[in-house]
Amino acid sequence: MGRRSRWEDSTSALRVAQRVFIAATTEPTNLFVCREDLAADAAEDVRGQLPAGRILLRPLRDLLLRRQTPLSVRDAVWRELIRRARGDRSTWLVMALGMAMPGLRREVRALSVSFTGDRDDLESAVAEGFVTELYRVDVTETALCARLLRAAHRAGVKQAYQDAAMQGAAWSDFASRAPRAPWGHPDFVLLDAVRSGVLSPQEAWLIGVTRLEGVGVDEVAAVLGERTNTVVVRRHRAEHRLREAIDAVR
Repeated sequence: MGRRSRWEDSTSALRVAQRVFIAATTEPTNLFVCREDLAADAAEDVRGQLPAGRILLRPLRDLLLRRQTPLSVRDAVWRELIRRARGDRSTWLVMALGMAMPGLRREVRALSVSFTGDRDDLESAVAEGFVTELYRVDVTETALCARLLRAAHRAGVKQAYQDAAMQGAAWSDFASRAPRAPWGHPDFVLLDAVRSGVLSPQEAWLIGVTRLEGVGVDEVAAVLGERTNTVVVRRHRAEHRLREAIDAVR
């Protein structure tokens, strides 16, 4: 018998969701989305960019991951996924996790660089953060998947801090020390900047969604109904203020 991978043996919420997603979306399956299922307020050009008939979830996920897929299409699909997950807290909730799995695993990999605790705890925290945000996010907002992933990331950072604090509290014969990294994480920096009045919530969101989540400025500008150069200049000014604030406390 071949050796089983750690992924196959893990019982973390994230990995269990991945295994269920793969099994449930393998043909034959009745889990799919049709473009006709999208919210009635979805623009006709949005619907027109999706194939007719049923769209299986794994091909749909691949389509949403393509850089050329407009943010408006991604949001229309995610509004439907969120609606289904909120109505069915078993099957479709797991499907929503599966649809976001590439992003969730990316967040786990990024956090794992400095995380020294139990990997299953980290993955479960990331999954919990995603699900919690799924139930409270305003579906009229934009960049929905990015918002869910940012919440998942924040939950992972919180878990990492808790683990670091526990390790930092261990007795040392030599000297006390601050908790291990991650400290100064970008999410916390943006949050502190908003609390201190350096950035507005909208400016923090703009920096986060374009710098941390990789959403193109042109896509954000299209959603906001503004010129790309206008959004770029606004982000530049906000980042300049943020840099000055950080330099002032060093």
